[in-house]
Amino acid sequence: MKRDVDIDRFPVGTRVLTPTGRVGTVIKHKGAESKFDHFLRVTVQIDGGTRHDLVTLQPHLLTKCPPEDQHQKTIRA
Repeated sequence: MKRDVDIDRFPVGTRVLTPTGRVGTVIKHKGAESKFDHFLRVTVQIDGGTRHDLVTLQPHLLTKCPPEDQHQKTIRA
């Protein structure tokens, strides 16, 4: 199913951008909550907050970010 492929793109530890523009790290995957709710979700811990700053979203709403240790190339004069 497409939903499984989407969630596989965001393994635990992946840096992501939420629809509101906040950056965080995937900390767990959640399965369907009931027989009427068939969506898989990803729980993200938001950067710069406490350990309770979490958001749970469907994976198609997230965008992968490059790892923090990957520095952008800069032009020096």
